[in-house]
Amino acid sequence: MDRNYSDFCDSAADWKEEYVPLATGVELHTVVFTPPCTPDSPVILFIPGLISIIENFRETVIELTRNHKVIYVETREKGTARIGEDHRLTVKDITDDIVHFAEQKIAEEADYIMVGYSLGATVIAEAFSLLRHKPLSVILIQPNSSFPFKGIAIFFARLAKYIYRPVIPFVKWYMRTFMIDIKSDDEMYRINCRNLDTADPARLGAVVRQLSTYRMDGCLEQILVPALVVVASKDRFHSHGEGTGIASLIPGAQCIDMEDNKRTHGPEMGRVIGDFISSLAQIPSQADQL
Repeated sequence: MDRNYSDFCDSAADWKEEYVPLATGVELHTVVFTPPCTPDSPVILFIPGLISIIENFRETVIELTRNHKVIYVETREKGTARIGEDHRLTVKDITDDIVHFAEQKIAEEADYIMVGYSLGATVIAEAFSLLRHKPLSVILIQPNSSFPFKGIAIFFARLAKYIYRPVIPFVKWYMRTFMIDIKSDDEMYRINCRNLDTADPARLGAVVRQLSTYRMDGCLEQILVPALVVVASKDRFHSHGEGTGIASLIPGAQCIDMEDNKRTHGPEMGRVIGDFISSLAQIPSQADQL
């Protein structure tokens, strides 16, 4: 671990890279960014999406680390995680990791917010009811209630360990031709290219197969803290309908459309998160009303 993460945080913030061993038997790669003075600001537990790398969130994290300690944790399907051959890559397994991680890394007396993208957002929704120490709020960005990989995706997933590198150019062509609107959301293409170039082939193949049967069921109604759901209507890679549907099932959730991935992965997203956190004092939680 000799990477310099100074380019991913505010110039005044410090950072620490570490591996966090969990009761599930995995070790998750984590970067903790700490501004010089944040006495009243809640900690942000930041969970990126499926195989997504920190380069995709650079501008957002820089904005967040001006005022908040940010714990950036990479989930077990990423090449950075230390896992065994018997570890599975289902939503349940990834959720179990995050529950243990939050209980281990967030002090009982500390206020914190959970922020997640795509798979990270899905895991937050599943984890909420299992957490003993609940976050003050959750922010779900482009969340998924399913991962309906099928057809050609499943075919390549089964062979990924053996043919991954040679077929990456074809996969990129397929994405920009059939899955992503390059004209209105070119950032989504760049994000996915970065992810594909750095993914662990065997893990990517396994996680695509294991996520394909997942369907969210029953966890959203149990989220009884202020929630913000962010969708991007120009993003064809994520389901806009799934995102708004998730928002409709979380009691009292706010939903905003930031249109494209340049906005959801840029400094504006950091400001939106910061503004939502600042507004929490005026937003009563559903749990407080019971």
